[in-house]
Formats: sequence, structure tokens, C-alpha cells
Amino acid sequence: DQKINTFYNNINLDDFKIIPQNEAKSSLDINTKKKIILYGANNPQNKRKGWDIFKETLKKLDKSKYFLIIFGNFWSGSILEDIGIEYKNFGFVDDVKKLNAIYGCADLFVAPSIQEAFGKTWAESLASETPIVCFSNTSISEIINHKVNGFVINTLEPNELKIGIDWVSDNLCKEKFKKGDLRKTVEKFDAEKISEKYIQLYKKILR
Repeated sequence: DQKINTFYNNINLDDFKIIPQNEAKSSLDINTKKKIILYGANNPQNKRKGWDIFKETLKKLDKSKYFLIIFGNFWSGSILEDIGIEYKNFGFVDDVKKLNAIYGCADLFVAPSIQEAFGKTWAESLASETPIVCFSNTSISEIINHKVNGFVINTLEPNELKIGIDWVSDNLCKEKFKKGDLRKTVEKFDAEKISEKYIQLYKKILR
């Protein structure tokens, strides 16, 4: 019967700007006309991050249409080579400007976590103006507006994830958004705004 205050994690919006896609691709030396799928986490091949589902999804995608970018401690490129999708692995990225460019060059970010409290990658992606594909069982789906700034999938199935990727690729091209549309979705998670909520709560308690 007590009051519960819920504060989300935060991101530093100053670190993630909206970069024109061609500019971002050029800075990373990425030369492709294919749609770019981005997938990344500290440990991308963790089962909790949905790697097993994502791997099976990659097998089903049209390889002539998509180029995959991965960041994080990814340790087995042979899997992707066997699947036959063109890809680039940036490994663990500790340069925020480079990470911003990686988000900016992508056409969509796939967040297939099967268990997630508040992974910051999807929020950083939206701040960089890149739409999201995710499952409905995580906190990410609370923020994503289905078929508006991404695609929310209700079942943990590779076929459904493929449908989401194809739909976003075909319908939510970056040119469709006004500059800042997606970024506005995560402005409430800016570090200054979240810290102010804590400050106000402490003040209220102390009074």
C-alpha cells in the first residue's frame, strides 16, 4: 500500500547526435547500397540478448538486400560467414563519437533480447534517429510505438523477427522522419532529467 516511484535508467543525449546517414557511413568506411541492420551489446552472443533467435533470423533474410553491422565483444565471425551475410564487426567500441556514427549509419537497430530491464543501446539508437525492432516481453516495447518508430513482435520466433526487420526496412526509411522525430522518444531519459527526479524525491522525503 506504499507509493512506488519508478525511474528509468538514463543516457547522455549530448553524446548522441543525429548524423546524416551518408556522412556516418563515410566516416566508418562503409560502402554499401544495401539496407544496414545494426546489432550490438556488450556481449552480443549472449542467449539473453536473443542471439540464438537473431542467428536463425539472419539465415532467412534476403542476403542481397541486407548488410549487417555488429558491435560488442563478438567472438565468432565464422557463424556469419557460414550464414553468408555481408557484415562488418566493430568489436567493443569505447569511442562515443564512433558509436554515434555506427548508430547513424544503420537503417534499423535489432534488439532481440528475450530478457532485458533497460539496455541503453536501443535508446542510444533512437537518439541517433534509427528505428528499432524488438520483442514485446522487454522494457524496450514500452517505449516503441509499433509501426511508428519501430516494430514490436509478440512471439520469440525467427520468422516473426524477419517480418519485423523487412517491415521496418521497407516502411520506416530514414528519409521519412523529420529531423528529431525519433530522438524525442528518448528525451525523457536524458541524464539531467532523470537525476532531477531523484533530487526532487529526496527533497520531498526530507521535508
